[in-house]
Amino acid sequence: MGDSLLALRTLLARDSADGRAWLLLGRLYLQLAENAHGPPHRALEDSAAVRALLDTSDAALARAGQLLAPSGSTPDGDSARVLRVGAWSARARLAWDEKGINVGPQEWGPVPLDLRVPPVLEELGENLLRACPMWGVLFTASEADSHAAWYMRFSRGLRPDVLIVPLAAWRADSLLRARVAADLKLARRRDPDAAIGELVKRRPVCVSMAFERPPEPRPRIGWATRPLVWVAGPHLKEDRVPPRDFVFAALRLALDNHDAWAPPALALYARAARATPPLCEALRTFRLTNEIPSCRR
Repeated sequence: MGDSLLALRTLLARDSADGRAWLLLGRLYLQLAENAHGPPHRALEDSAAVRALLDTSDAALARAGQLLAPSGSTPDGDSARVLRVGAWSARARLAWDEKGINVGPQEWGPVPLDLRVPPVLEELGENLLRACPMWGVLFTASEADSHAAWYMRFSRGLRPDVLIVPLAAWRADSLLRARVAADLKLARRRDPDAAIGELVKRRPVCVSMAFERPPEPRPRIGWATRPLVWVAGPHLKEDRVPPRDFVFAALRLALDNHDAWAPPALALYARAARATPPLCEALRTFRLTNEIPSCRR
């Protein structure tokens, strides 16, 4: 990774207007910050260094977005903007590791006003947050659903009751799990998926259908199927959004415009439609049944 960093720095020294190089540089610094959360957990030992990595990532990705899409939307420009959201979500996670999950933007922000994701991801993030019950913990799978949900939660102020956690981070970051366990007064479990079993005893847990299936620890969790998510935990009967109430207008436009972020959104919705056939009614409203095989029947 060090060689790649040096090569990109050398390239940008020769051509500072190379937007793709800035994009790669921002992604590389973001990965370095992510690596710091693994054993021996350098993120906590030297949080200032990790914040510096994230500052550099943010600056590089902002520059990439300006160069690759100065007036509108391009695949690489949109990727730079989405990854920039990832850099800010990483700031929040670092603050959670240090001070607990109740720490908000007053500690790690403020969230930049120019932070953006493509409309198809705004819509995805809103749909996922609406699908999750009150006070839920939403486990996400990929850059698309993770950054979409985080953006709508913190940039748009939607569903401040929901805690968004990438499942990969939950499994890899023992300190994050320990903070959640301490703040929510959970029994400690060494196995990450077993810790989810403790979590569902105290809070509703939602798992994005960007996954093929929800986690299956022992003892098994009784996951229920909802539109876009699997859910388990208390108070589920009190908080349910009808399938017909979800909106997919931005996905239709993104597919028509060959948006690079449309495929992951479509894959999630297609899996959700297989699991929840009544969702096809809403998808049909937005002329999406041709793209979703289970809705053609």
